[in-house]
Amino acid sequence: MLSRRMFTGCAVCAAIGLAADDASAQAPSGIKRAITSRVDGPVEGYETLQVVVDLEPNFVLDWHTHPGTEAGYTVGGVGELRVKGKEAQMLKPGASWVTAAETPHMLQNGSEATKLFVTFTVQKGKPLSLPAPAPTE
Repeated sequence: MLSRRMFTGCAVCAAIGLAADDASAQAPSGIKRAITSRVDGPVEGYETLQVVVDLEPNFVLDWHTHPGTEAGYTVGGVGELRVKGKEAQMLKPGASWVTAAETPHMLQNGSEATKLFVTFTVQKGKPLSLPAPAPTE
């Protein structure tokens, strides 16, 4: 039986594209994503993806990691980004963030729809996102 936390973590993987090779995977209810660009590099064995992510109000992207760097920009909406070992960051239009590879993080969306533009520079052939346990700090 899947717990809600595990289901939400799996939803994150599907939403951002569990396998970086499957740009057409269906996203679960509450989130939509569109890969707008995919190029090899910047070094051998890596690829860079640019993704537009739309979150419905109050949606939770549960704790997860990426096999590379995530850099994002908030186009619209408001949410709270939590990154292991850092203070929570409020995301609002114009706010940006960078999350290091393999660093657990999550996002609680606010009461309105949110649009993010995210660039991933990740190891090729690895899942783009994997569930991670919530930090105990």
